[in-house]
Amino acid sequence: MTAIDCTDCFLAIEIGDGVKRALVRHFSRFIGARLAALELACRDDAAADKLDREAWRLAARVLSEVEAEIEGALDENLLAPDPQKSAQEILANAVDASVAAIEQHYLADNLLGFDALCAKLRAGGFGALPPSSL
Repeated sequence: MTAIDCTDCFLAIEIGDGVKRALVRHFSRFIGARLAALELACRDDAAADKLDREAWRLAARVLSEVEAEIEGALDENLLAPDPQKSAQEILANAVDASVAAIEQHYLADNLLGFDALCAKLRAGGFGALPPSSL
């Protein structure tokens, strides 16, 4: 038998489309709830599209941060009794932490965050109206 050096390998988590869609839905609800608290609602497709783009942008940020965080964290996972479950736990913990941090950043970011979205919606460029006027 030939001894082949197989140390040049690693484990990786491939984040599935279901996780990506769940993140977009989460951020759509997150932004929608904040808009509702300010009595703003999307009255046309342009406003709804803007909200969707914001949700996708935030989801992409979470995925980028999570992928960077879990890179290399799986090598010791091979020793776990159930590596698949451990990988899912690692991913869930990383996603939860990243979502919370990005939500806080989005609410505090005056340039590209929630306040900027509200200003655009209120300016009428995206067709936002208080829900009572719909």
